Amino acid sequence: MKKFLKPAFLLFYLLMPVSFFFVGLLFAKLIDAGKGQMLAAGAIVLGYGVLFAGLAFVTSFIIVRYTKHRYVVIANIVLSVLLVSFLLYFRIQYKNRNSPKPAEHEMKAPKPTAPAEKGNLLIWSAIPKKKHLQNPENDMGLGFFTPNFYDNPLLYFYGNVNPEKSVMEHAPTDSIVFKRRGQGGFDIAQAPPWLVPEHMKLDYDMLYFEIAALGREFAEVVVNTQTRRTALVNKYDGKIIFWPAFLLQVHSVEFPPDSNEKIRARPFEQASEVNLPYSFLKPVSIKNEWMQVELWNDDFRPIGKGWIRWQRNGKLLIDYSLLS
Repeated sequence: MKKFLKPAFLLFYLLMPVSFFFVGLLFAKLIDAGKGQMLAAGAIVLGYGVLFAGLAFVTSFIIVRYTKHRYVVIANIVLSVLLVSFLLYFRIQYKNRNSPKPAEHEMKAPKPTAPAEKGNLLIWSAIPKKKHLQNPENDMGLGFFTPNFYDNPLLYFYGNVNPEKSVMEHAPTDSIVFKRRGQGGFDIAQAPPWLVPEHMKLDYDMLYFEIAALGREFAEVVVNTQTRRTALVNKYDGKIIFWPAFLLQVHSVEFPPDSNEKIRARPFEQASEVNLPYSFLKPVSIKNEWMQVELWNDDFRPIGKGWIRWQRNGKLLIDYSLLS
């Protein structure tokens, strides 16, 4: 029993699990154990470290029983060097991961984009307030992507990607460069010449791209509403807003001029019509393909409620006004 309590052996019992804890973390990283697991990724990687540490702790007693004292001393030296190396490695990894984002952008910046032309910006800002999607087939997509330009001064666009690889393993093909205005807010300093987003009004912090498809890390967005050109963006560089949430934040909705849709008392086709005269329809709630609306008069006062069908078979049935 005294053999197991010698100082060199006690140190060995400590160094083995601590060192192999970091071995477990590296092993988890090597096999991408936490990839695609979102919030559970950290717990999975940590679990590998704990598992390796536990096995090493048990193994350390077996090694001590059958190993001479001088070999354990040598093992302690090796484990100490290994542990210091692990600590340095993970410290460097931590600093790189938490370095300022502008520096990251400078490291991987793609070829320079053209300066944003004033004429293009005027065209984008001139998109009518009451907005029906510019897709001739009226395919509404999934919703909208809006970049977080307060935290990310660049929005990268990507071409063909490998869905099995992370965003960091892909090179961007182009980008938008945002600049802060002196009086507050943001403008676009540089942008591709083909960029025509769905909505752009930066004096109201509005920049929306229609989402055509959504993946684990990428979102395919429509970057030119006239040609329906698409590109991929890192979905974590902004906010994903699906249609129900988007429509509940607009100012008002209405039926297109050629629509045969009616305001109903309840959310089904056979319900009675609501025939109150009104000026605006304010979204209140959404239930599947139906939207409950408040009917407002010219004084912006509610005079009644009803239900309208806002989409059918993936086709948008209403126009909407973002501001007024």
